Amino acid sequence: MDEDGLPLMGSGIDLTKVPAIQQKRTVAFLNQFVVHTVQFLNRFSTVCEE
Repeated sequence: MDEDGLPLMGSGIDLTKVPAIQQKRTVAFLNQFVVHTVQFLNRFSTVCEE
């Protein structure tokens, strides 16, 4: 363990017992990321062209 009391390797959680994230929620997060990234790139390219 490190000075914070956290394990150095792994979390010690049995991932077979952790439920999966809902597919609908994953797609929503991914969609939000893509939309925000595209908006940023569009604004950035507009500023660069000026």
